Amino acid sequence: MIDLSRYPELQQYGRTDGFSLNYYSNWSDFDIEIADQATVATLAAHLSTVWLRDADTNLSRPFSIPVRSDGRPQGVARHFVSVPYEDGHALENYFVELIDTAEHRIEIVNPYLNLTPSLARAFDRALAGGVRIDVVGRIDLRGDIGGRFLTALNKLFVEKYGDRIDIREFKAPDVVLHSKIMMIDQRLVTISSVNLNNRSFFHDSENGMWCSIRLSTAA
Repeated sequence: MIDLSRYPELQQYGRTDGFSLNYYSNWSDFDIEIADQATVATLAAHLSTVWLRDADTNLSRPFSIPVRSDGRPQGVARHFVSVPYEDGHALENYFVELIDTAEHRIEIVNPYLNLTPSLARAFDRALAGGVRIDVVGRIDLRGDIGGRFLTALNKLFVEKYGDRIDIREFKAPDVVLHSKIMMIDQRLVTISSVNLNNRSFFHDSENGMWCSIRLSTAA
C-alpha cells in the first residue's frame, strides 16, 4: 500500500481486498507505442466512434473484422474494437478464428481464464490437432474485484486443461498481472484489453491491435 497522505488532492485508496473500486494495486502490463502520425490519427478516429457513441442506445461503430487473405501478410497491423450486444459476438468469433488458424503453437498471457463455450471448443480443437498451448496467468486473483470468485473460475480452467496445457502462474509480489497477449505460431499476435472470460466477450467493450509479425533467429 502506498501512503499518499502527503497529497490530499489525490485519491486516497483504502485496503478493501478488492470488494470496492476504492483500492490500490500495482499493475504489470504490456504497452505498445505507435509513432506514425497517419496511423495514430486513424486509431484516434476509430476509438472516437466508441467514445462518442449514442448516450441513449449505446450504439457505435461495429467491430472491425480484418480482411482475410490466402497469403500471410508481412508487417501488417489492424486495430479492433468490440461493441457488445451490437456486433454479433464478432470479438468472440474473431478469437475463435485466430485459435483455429494455429498450426503449431499458441502462447497466451492473460490473468482471467474463464472461456466461453465457443472458445473452449476452439481450445479443444487446437489441442486435438496437436497444437501446443502455453499460458502465463495469475490463478490467484484475491485482491482483485470479486477476486475470490474469479480465483475459483481460474482454478476450474486449471482443472480442465492442466494436463494438456503448460500453465505457469505469475507470482510477482504485490503486482497484479494485467497484460493480455495471444501469439499464434510466432506470426500473429494480439495485444489488447481482452480478458479470456465471458465478461470481455459478452459485456465489456474491448479494443486492441492485431499484428502480423516475423521473428528472426540468429544464425
